[in-house]
Amino acid sequence: MRTHTLLTVALLGLLLWASCGQAKDTTQGDSLEETEETPGEQAAEEETEKTVEENNVMVLHNTNFDRALSENQYLLVKFYVPWCGHCKTLEPIYAEVAGKLKEDGSPMRLAQVEATKEQELSLEFKIMGYPILKLFTNGDRKKPIDYPVEAMLQWIKRCTGPGAPVLDTADSAAQFIESHKIAVIGFFDNLESEAVKVFKTVVLALSDTEFAMTTSPEVFQKYGVENNSVVLFKKFDEGRADFPLSEGELNPEDLTIFIKQNSLELIIPFRLETSDLIFNSGIPLHALLFINSSVESQTALVEESRPIAKEFRGKMLFVLIDTATTVANVLNYFGVSDKDVPTARLVSMETGKKFNTEGGDLAIKSLRRLCQDVVDGTAEPYFKSEEIPEDWNKEPVKVLVGKNFASVALDPTKNVFVEFYAPWCQHCKDLAPIWEQLGEKYADRDDIIIAKLDSTANEVESLPISAFPTLKYFPADEKQVVDYSGKKDLESLSKFLDDGGNDKIAIHDLKMYTI
Repeated sequence: MRTHTLLTVALLGLLLWASCGQAKDTTQGDSLEETEETPGEQAAEEETEKTVEENNVMVLHNTNFDRALSENQYLLVKFYVPWCGHCKTLEPIYAEVAGKLKEDGSPMRLAQVEATKEQELSLEFKIMGYPILKLFTNGDRKKPIDYPVEAMLQWIKRCTGPGAPVLDTADSAAQFIESHKIAVIGFFDNLESEAVKVFKTVVLALSDTEFAMTTSPEVFQKYGVENNSVVLFKKFDEGRADFPLSEGELNPEDLTIFIKQNSLELIIPFRLETSDLIFNSGIPLHALLFINSSVESQTALVEESRPIAKEFRGKMLFVLIDTATTVANVLNYFGVSDKDVPTARLVSMETGKKFNTEGGDLAIKSLRRLCQDVVDGTAEPYFKSEEIPEDWNKEPVKVLVGKNFASVALDPTKNVFVEFYAPWCQHCKDLAPIWEQLGEKYADRDDIIIAKLDSTANEVESLPISAFPTLKYFPADEKQVVDYSGKKDLESLSKFLDDGGNDKIAIHDLKMYTI
């Protein structure tokens, strides 16, 4: 394998791992009406879209950005400004990698955008600092992957460094293991084997992990290794994890997964410094254990949960949330209060669905059962809800919660207009008096209900709310909902209702979908 090919594989692997767990956008953009172009217009467009390169780095503008995306399977784009010191430091390194990838015929290319000149692109991709790296895959402009500059510099350092050291003695191996929280050692009988070449590729890709190799019988004997293997030593949990080679062969993807999974604690405490590790783990299912560390019986439950975490390692990430130190908004998001603790919640980072244990506690048997049901896809999701207020329907604007939403909003005899709000949202506060006026205006109509729901305390299946306020109209006798995004004044809202939720003036602002 040539050096440039090795660099290509390593960088691709590193970037693709950075994309793990990130949501994929499957929505289709609005279709554009096609118009014929004259030959002169086509020629002018082609001239505008031509891509210039500087030191093998593609120079992108608003006019050639889409073309660059369409022509490159993987496109790493650097947003920079000329006067930035960090940008200047990165420039020669970025150019060197760009040249090697181009020379190798890699499916990945490197590009750059001068942010102050291309303000439309900077606004579109929310560029707030410099330099910023974003990875675009398969021409997808909607969901680029943020890639930390530090990771690229660390990767370059690994590429240009001596690589994995060779440990010739038991003392050197012991010192290497002792010096690192996580240490990965490849035990091989021949350093010229194909397995070693694969091992070196993984060494390049995982630049945040310390690697070494050995062929020494003394080191093999000291650590009880009999055949070619990769062993991960760690200063937590079981202390080590072994990856024996299958018939002397080594698969880079399998080895990478093994290292990633076994580098994580069985149960990871949720803190600011561990948040990146948790959300970039590549494992979409998270089991959250809520305990109060000041209560001894609750900390004992964590230890009892370790065998379950080990059983589902690789399938589910176990995270410990200490309610004695956790901020309230984390607890509110999962519908957990102090009186619920100890308890557990399972959440899918792909779908956003949450799951609760039977009885809502942290009983070990019910936790194992829930984990298995979620992995098997048979668990019923949990949606948080406040209790139904006794006076929910006494005022012109009806108060909905998760528990009474379906019976009111989906009533086939009523047309229901609902505001989904957050108590802290200023736009919601501004809308409140107008929404009250709307409720009063239609209070005498038996076929129209004006309602509101606090989305920070209540969830509704099939209706994810991501912005506030969100207005949705549920027509009578229809299994559809209309998203309203017109003007939020009394006249516009009233016209929308009077037209049966089908205001032709604002029709392009509406979306219809089935619930």
